[in-house]
Amino acid sequence: MFLARASLVVFAVQGDRVFPRLGYTTGHWSWGSNELGNSGWLMPSNSLISTSYSANRSLSTFIGAQLVVFPYQIQPGTVLYVGLYLNGQLGAAENYTLKTSYDNPAYVLGDVKNGVANFSDSRVVFTVSMIRLKATISAGTQITVTAWASKPIWLQIDKLPLTHSYETSTWVGPTPPSVILPTAGRVAECTLAVGGTGS
Repeated sequence: MFLARASLVVFAVQGDRVFPRLGYTTGHWSWGSNELGNSGWLMPSNSLISTSYSANRSLSTFIGAQLVVFPYQIQPGTVLYVGLYLNGQLGAAENYTLKTSYDNPAYVLGDVKNGVANFSDSRVVFTVSMIRLKATISAGTQITVTAWASKPIWLQIDKLPLTHSYETSTWVGPTPPSVILPTAGRVAECTLAVGGTGS
């Protein structure tokens, strides 16, 4: 679902840098989750998690998406792959090697229940985008963001989701597949908070 934003800018921290959170950027159309909370789900390793939204306006310049990781107990050698799909076709992908320590690590507030925890206000943001679109993305296009990690990581979840995330472990990563069926697999235990923006 796309939502117009007039002047709200939310800042997120990636390492030591502060920048506007995608999906809440002034002057662009936003899509995806509006979640700003600190609830996270321990996403299992070697599972492809996909979360989809439908565009309700056309985009002709760019489209971007973000996922938030809570830097808590990240294991050495953890790699995160993030994919961006339009109508099931891969448009862009990024891979990130996560650090095991951060200047401002997250810590759990309270208990971990069913793989879900609340965290201190420490986040690392990972993005994927298509810049200078070659063709206009029309209204009604299905936008899907995928996540795959080599080891379990804590990802921000949407506590009031408008969609579901789907999990499949039959695909063996790490590189995102070129074509996906966004609802393949089973409904994941939690919906990932995917923030997006476009123009």
